[in-house]
Amino acid sequence: MPEAHLRQRLAELHAELERDPDVDDESKQLLEALTADIRRVLEREEREDDTPLTEQLAEGVRRFEESHPELAAALNRIANALSNLGI
Repeated sequence: MPEAHLRQRLAELHAELERDPDVDDESKQLLEALTADIRRVLEREEREDDTPLTEQLAEGVRRFEESHPELAAALNRIANALSNLGI
């Protein structure tokens, strides 16, 4: 069930990206890379980036908290879901 919760949070992040037309291409690429890494973790695949996901998510939250607070909140919920999975 916790993995289903995380997948739901990822879907929410994508929905938020679709609703926010002001997200620049670089930010979208960052979010898509994070999402891909999270999916690899869920599928127990090898990740290309060895930076811990928690650090990547924290950086995303810092980056978006002023300009895109909804995206920052979505990333924070994903970090919490990963924490609940012990990741």
